[in-house]
Amino acid sequence: MKRDHILFIASVVGVFLLLLAGAWSSPTFSEEQSYIEAIVMFGALLFVFSVVVIVAAMGFRSFALFMALFIAMAVSLYGIEAGVIVVVATYVIWGLIFAIQLLLVHHRVEGAIRWFRERYTFKTFTLEFKVFYPMIWTFYFFFEYLPHLVTKEHLIDFDPKEVYDVMKGFLNPR
Repeated sequence: MKRDHILFIASVVGVFLLLLAGAWSSPTFSEEQSYIEAIVMFGALLFVFSVVVIVAAMGFRSFALFMALFIAMAVSLYGIEAGVIVVVATYVIWGLIFAIQLLLVHHRVEGAIRWFRERYTFKTFTLEFKVFYPMIWTFYFFFEYLPHLVTKEHLIDFDPKEVYDVMKGFLNPR
């Protein structure tokens, strides 16, 4: 691990320990509550920072800034639970949009192919394909497999690798 990472982790742990020591040794209840609030706020800020770093490291740099602002607003207004809900809801909503478009590409719908060409390079597509792989299967399960079980209609086989290869042909510059 790099020295910078170790220093950052040590700083975070040190801040938490100092705040915890302050809460433990507080002579009054109100001082103790202030330290506990500081611990919660520091944890919330650390959560927002870590989401921004993860999203930016995955390649979504412009999206990371907007996501950070939205999460920070949710956390400051409603607490850390709201921040977690924002992250999960964003993943689910964008993942379902991505999965719908990918399933349409599987069926060779020209509008879906155009949608990917306008928004993605092959590199960014590959990244989102890996990130939303569980959502692709979830969408397939709920919108193809379950209706097949209920209505006994023909089940369309779905192979994400096949769609990935098709997208490689569509998105790579010629």
